[in-house]
Formats: sequence, C-alpha cells, structure tokens
Amino acid sequence: MPRPYASTRPLVVMHQGQSRWYSPLLAAATSHSLPLFIHTATPGAALEAAIAGMQALNMAGAILEDPGLQILALDAVNNLEAEAQAARRVDLVLPENTGPRGFYLEPIALSNLLRRHAFGDRAVWIGPARAELAQGLRGLSKVSVLSRNYPEGEGFLSLIPTPQRGVVGVADVQSEVVARQADVVIYAGGTLPVNLLQPYHTLVALKPVSSEVLRLVGDFVAPEELLRFHLATLLEPLGCPLPPEAFTI
Repeated sequence: MPRPYASTRPLVVMHQGQSRWYSPLLAAATSHSLPLFIHTATPGAALEAAIAGMQALNMAGAILEDPGLQILALDAVNNLEAEAQAARRVDLVLPENTGPRGFYLEPIALSNLLRRHAFGDRAVWIGPARAELAQGLRGLSKVSVLSRNYPEGEGFLSLIPTPQRGVVGVADVQSEVVARQADVVIYAGGTLPVNLLQPYHTLVALKPVSSEVLRLVGDFVAPEELLRFHLATLLEPLGCPLPPEAFTI
C-alpha cells in the first residue's frame, strides 16, 4: 500500500571511515518509499555545528554510527532520552524547537531481538562488559556474567534490576556451572570458550564467531541480526517503522 504523501527530508548517517549502515538504510528507504533522503557525512571537528544546524536545514535527523561520535555528540544535544542519559551516548539526534534531542536506541534494539529469540530465558554474558547495553537485557529472567574478575562482573550486573541478577563466573569450574544453567549465551567478543557451549544453547553473537561454533549450539543469532533490529529501531522515532527483515546486511 502506498504511504501517505510526506515531503522528503534529509537523514544523515554520520560516521568515520566506511559506513556499514548507509547502504541498508538507503535500500530500505528506497524500496519502502520512505520520505527520507539518506546521505552520509564525516563531520570530524564540525560535529557540534552540524547537529546545531539541522533544524535550519529542515533535516529529519542524524544517525551516529561511530561510537566515538556517539559520545562526542552529547555536548551538542540539549535534551536526552532516558537510555541516552544512562549510557552517556547517542545514536540518533532529532531537531526540535527546544534544541536537538538525543536518543540511544541500541539497547532497545537488543531488547527487541531478545524478545523474539530468548524472551524470559536465562542468559550468560561472555566477553567485554558493555555497560551501555545493560538496559537491553531486561527481558531475560536471569543474567549471569563470565568475567576476567569479580569487580568487572559485579559492576556489570549492578546495572541490571536485582531480581534478574545472576552470578559472576571467573574460574573455569565456575564458568562451566554458570554456562550449563543458561538457555542463552550472549557473546560480546574476545575468547569464546567452546567447551562451555551446549546443544540446548541459543548463541546470540554480538561479534563474529567461527563457523565451527555453530554445530555446538541449538540455535544461532548472527551479529547482522542485531544490526537489522538496530536500524529498524532508529527509524521508529522518525515515524518510519519498518520490520528488521526490511534491511539487507
């Protein structure tokens, strides 16, 4: 069904180096006739000025792909949504009369992904603690962490509501026990101990894994799936809701 007429407005993808987000966003906007003109920019030192000038240029908004830009953009944003305040970074900025408004939507995207693939399950987080994504784990019944040390693991768990907090595994024996009690393994990078994986596990990979790992688990969610959910979530505040399947990675 054709979309109601709306004037096309620019949406800029701000990045450093090569963008992974631009092509799937452009393809989805074109194939679904979204009222968005997608283009890219590498703002560098002009980031604050670029964000401040969005309303005068009648822009729809700015998507910040690079993690460094997501942090730097905080200084250019007048209003922060709750997730952006908690994470101290923004991945979407919309122009408003009261000044630019910043969103951080990756944890919401992770929450949506887990709701589809692992809602209510017990999970174990393996890899670097990404505090900015902790809010995305709230749909799980229990979250445990395999960490290099207790302070790091406990610090990550402290960001999760108390009823959902599991345990921290540091030693090999502890890690095996924690992993066996989980339904879902969330892999965030670094070394993935394959001896911990079980045939009943769903492996949610936020970083690439070797193909040999796939035969050790019951279900596998690739890193590209989180990106699809993330791009879909970024378009929602713009009034352009699309399902994750609309994005080709």
